[in-house]
Amino acid sequence: MTKAAGVLVSIAFLAGLLFIFFLEPAPVAGFGYDTIPFREMLWNFRTPDLIGQMMIILAGTFGVLVLVKERADRG
Repeated sequence: MTKAAGVLVSIAFLAGLLFIFFLEPAPVAGFGYDTIPFREMLWNFRTPDLIGQMMIILAGTFGVLVLVKERADRG
């Protein structure tokens, strides 16, 4: 993957996350309780867990990329 493609994928991923966080939920009829927006549920109740998961995923991804790059340089 070229550097430009990586930047484009990163921007698309960020745009998708922003879309999810700022999206208001559709009103649900027939239930006796109010819904809260997804971004409030995620950030108000799960922020430390979410940040930890993102750091673990990024660390694993970069670790695999470093290993693959070293093997490609040797061969």
